[in-house]
Amino acid sequence: MNTIALQGSYNARGVGAEAEPWLVRSAAPDAITPNDEAILRAAGVDLILDLRETAEHSERSHLLPVVSVPLYGETPPAAGSLEDIYLGLIQRRGAALAEAVATIADHPGVCLVHCAAGKDRTGLVVALARLAAGEPRQEVVDDYTRSGETVRPARRGLVTAQLDALQVSGVERTAAERLHLDSPGEALETAIAALDAWGGAAEYLLAHGVESSQLAALRARAGAQVVSS
Repeated sequence: MNTIALQGSYNARGVGAEAEPWLVRSAAPDAITPNDEAILRAAGVDLILDLRETAEHSERSHLLPVVSVPLYGETPPAAGSLEDIYLGLIQRRGAALAEAVATIADHPGVCLVHCAAGKDRTGLVVALARLAAGEPRQEVVDDYTRSGETVRPARRGLVTAQLDALQVSGVERTAAERLHLDSPGEALETAIAALDAWGGAAEYLLAHGVESSQLAALRARAGAQVVSS
């Protein structure tokens, strides 16, 4: 995975060849600078897929086109385990997950996928797209775990202040910090196991509205990157 350094966002990296990623992921890019936008465009990014709820949106500083697919369909969870949240999305939000992946598949250029921190909603959608494209499971999990390396330092102060204000401590605080700051591999592995029960990511997506031609487009794009890299 290839880190993309941005001043106005974080947790940004490309999937595929370093010079020509087929997919990019990041935290919310609303406040990226003109130079950040130029960096993303140079990487081929010409569409942004926003997985946040409408209430989470803020004024955008960039001119890139945006497609919005609210993944939760409600206020994002403030508590709970990552595993339960991911399983809930897989069980109840299959149509939204399929719509997000279909957006990536249908776009002929490079799509930047994001939510707020770029680790949970983004992590699940990117994992679905990559697994459906036939990329190795361990590579997908390893990429997911990298989010914690950048999200924790970027959001630690904000989360600490919020938990202090709520006087959260002990086991409850540890769980809350894991939810808001970490990307442990076992959380995504739990989600992938749930997808396996459907026959895998591709079968899950087909069952929820993605077309076989869209899966083929994902495989072709990811396969081309494997060859070129």
